[in-house]
Amino acid sequence: MADAEQLYRDLDREARRLQRNLECCERSLVACCGLTVAQADALLVLHDRGPLTMNEFASEMRLHGTTMTRMTDALVAKHLARRAEDGDDRRVVRVSLTERGEGTALDLQASLRRFYATALAGLPAEDRAVMLRLLASLSHAIEEIQEGCGS
Repeated sequence: MADAEQLYRDLDREARRLQRNLECCERSLVACCGLTVAQADALLVLHDRGPLTMNEFASEMRLHGTTMTRMTDALVAKHLARRAEDGDDRRVVRVSLTERGEGTALDLQASLRRFYATALAGLPAEDRAVMLRLLASLSHAIEEIQEGCGS
């Protein structure tokens, strides 16, 4: 049990360290676009997933609906996203990127690719593949545990 406890402490320490380092770098990367890290993440979600209902958007971002509404308001105010009524149900609102939002999302993706390319340059290709697989597995396990997170 002592080995497991040490593993959990080490994992917690390294995960928090990684989170702090990524947040610091992400703040620098998105500052040029006049966005917060959360707004940039939201833009990338819309870019990857396409138009989403507000409920889908909040679920994907793991945010409460009112928080998602405020974030969407900020993206709309910056002319990066738009809201539109659903054609089948006027009560449903879909959020999508504007042309400017698409361009900003592409710029963000390019910046992130350059950042990760630099960060991973010293790792052998096989280590990168293992790291990606393990991070995806851990993320999936945590998402299953936290199914109700953000709602």
